[in-house]
Amino acid sequence: MGEKEITISIRMGTEDIQQMEDFMSEKGIDSRSRFIRDAIAGYISSQKRGPGGAGNGSGIFVRFKEVQMEALRLMVEDGTAFDEEEYIRRCVLEKLVSPESEADSANRAFKAAQMASKMK
Repeated sequence: MGEKEITISIRMGTEDIQQMEDFMSEKGIDSRSRFIRDAIAGYISSQKRGPGGAGNGSGIFVRFKEVQMEALRLMVEDGTAFDEEEYIRRCVLEKLVSPESEADSANRAFKAAQMASKMK
């Protein structure tokens, strides 16, 4: 079961709503709720990074269509992924780090661990 959702109300002027709906239309976003949730998440993320966009680590905010978010949520629910962010990170790393590079890194790490354990 997912977490309980709470309904909130916000007041917006007609110009703000029109600007939001124009943007949503341009980007193919069909849910006001999804848009507002994404906007809040993006705002929080940018505030955590602070001035200049750097925080404890660099990051990006990626927007997905509602159906893609639902698929990710269901993957988390059935245990395929720990959470949505971890799954996306894993997918990107699989594209960026070749199997050979990963094997080389694992071998170097294991050799370093062996050396460290001999020194104890």
